[in-house]
Amino acid sequence: MRREWIEDEVVVIRYGTDGICRARPPGGLVAARFRHYEARSGMPLLHDHLLLSVKGQRLDGTWGSIHTTALHENTVAASALYKELVAAEVCEELGLATEPRTVTPGRRPVMEIAGVPHELIRWTARRSNQIATCLAELEHEYVTAVDDIGEPKFLPVVSKRARAKLERIAARKTRPPKKEKARSLAQLRADWKQSAILTSGVAASVIHYLLEHARAAAAAIRARVAAVVDVALAAADVAATVFVMNEGGRFHRRHLLAEARRHLTLVQRGRRREPGLDDQVVAAAISAHCLDISEPKTVSGLEAGYRLYTAR
Repeated sequence: MRREWIEDEVVVIRYGTDGICRARPPGGLVAARFRHYEARSGMPLLHDHLLLSVKGQRLDGTWGSIHTTALHENTVAASALYKELVAAEVCEELGLATEPRTVTPGRRPVMEIAGVPHELIRWTARRSNQIATCLAELEHEYVTAVDDIGEPKFLPVVSKRARAKLERIAARKTRPPKKEKARSLAQLRADWKQSAILTSGVAASVIHYLLEHARAAAAAIRARVAAVVDVALAAADVAATVFVMNEGGRFHRRHLLAEARRHLTLVQRGRRREPGLDDQVVAAAISAHCLDISEPKTVSGLEAGYRLYTAR
């Protein structure tokens, strides 16, 4: 579903004068996927890297350049879909469920596997802790910085945009070098288990039987939380969240789509949802809670993906 959504809804090849003509590549994208099981810190971090070719095949069989701006604009929505589907696949395969966990007060919760002790989650978060410490130092430097005559260089409050830039700087400054020698997955699992028992603060018995603990937590969640999505309620929540989270309260459909997928991940608790439910939520949000403020005379204003909205 991840690949199909990008190929069917996002990627286009531009051609003609100033790229005015666009078409979906009939053969799809050319891509290579690399699966990693650990972070640079050596801690468990299951994730995929996807390398996309910037060339795609046109309808006439010739090759042209993929419109990379469209891909870039939809990375957040694609990321939300990836996380949603990976969680559902893992939970369905192993009989697990997810639960929300607040990492930073005032920001969205993250979804974790239910039944995994928070101490064990923190044990894996060495990289996050390093970034958070560095970010705090950068924010302090930012709000206290002065120019040559002693006047403040920035506002005394770190804006959302400035914070995002500082987070990227903190991530780069704390990034450890890549390991020269790779370990097999079997070796990684053995090393992680030993390290968790020795350093995480979680009882060895819990770590040995972690899957059973997580399945018991999932059973309790399944008995308590119904797998029902109220589209109207979801639409209201999504529109309100996107309005608040985007500076100036202006947003595009792709922002609603990313938030709808986050909402569904929260509600479904690791269950696989019916295809197209995210689009239903977005359509309801636009219809009931959004005001179209696009400039219709511009080329982008006429395209559905670039129509500009605010909350009613």
